[in-house]
Amino acid sequence: MKIPREDDSESDVINTSPFVDIMFILIIFFLVTMSFNEQEQDISVNLPQTDTRLSSAAKALIINIRQDGSYYLMSQKMNLQNIQAELIEALRNNPDQKVLLRGDQNALHGQVAAAIVVCKQSGIRDANIGYLTTAPVN
Repeated sequence: MKIPREDDSESDVINTSPFVDIMFILIIFFLVTMSFNEQEQDISVNLPQTDTRLSSAAKALIINIRQDGSYYLMSQKMNLQNIQAELIEALRNNPDQKVLLRGDQNALHGQVAAAIVVCKQSGIRDANIGYLTTAPVN
């Protein structure tokens, strides 16, 4: 006599929809709780490297000096006179205004020095030069 059995094919399938739901909830959670740090970076500026670490300047105006000698203040191409006017205005709004100079490693030293002079003439007391850091070699 043949014994009737239930079809076991449905019990072998794993229901993945709850796993997918949980993954979407986790993705949304991480996106909502992630803090986004916006940092001004001109990708056409190739910074020199050093072995020491320097803390990044928080809320600093960033002046990029490209290899061809052009100056960019906060992603806008400007000449040194316009940069000086912008720095003076920024200094009126914030007396402790900081500036970060990011000079391309192939830019001439005189171009970076000219930007530093403009910062000093504008009254900026804290102007730093940006560079990439690497781990110290033992």
